[in-house]
Amino acid sequence: MTKLAPLAVATLFGVSATAFAVQATETDYSGLTVCGHSKTTMLSSGPDVTAFLWEFNGIVPSEAAFKGLQNATARCMGYERDMQGKRFATSACLWTDASGDTFIGEDVDVPDKPGVWTFLSGTGKWKGISGSGTYAITAASKPTADGTMELCFSPTGKLTLP
Repeated sequence: MTKLAPLAVATLFGVSATAFAVQATETDYSGLTVCGHSKTTMLSSGPDVTAFLWEFNGIVPSEAAFKGLQNATARCMGYERDMQGKRFATSACLWTDASGDTFIGEDVDVPDKPGVWTFLSGTGKWKGISGSGTYAITAASKPTADGTMELCFSPTGKLTLP
């Protein structure tokens, strides 16, 4: 009978793992718009290369189609390089939903392609988050002399939660 115990435990673990995998939920988070304020710090501006750091603070409106992020805030920090008319950029964003749970992700922009977003980690209801998508800037003011501007972006894609 004791030789069957490891088999029973392994079977129960296998059934539990299968049940857990089935419970993971993939959700389309398209239909969001995030608007806020950005501040740029110039590192170098020249005819060959322009490089700068930026910080963005924004909010998702309460009428957002994806209810899980209504009234969520986003704080992003990034680096951009413009060279020979081509834009390269990367950033990380920490999102905080209306109940205080958070997730973090990063994006990468390469020339002639939409920016790609990847979820990295989360807390509370976002614990175990994964997935990715793209985003596009949908509105932007002209930068002011002090490097500030307002902008909106719209992410699209899918996320998975366990």
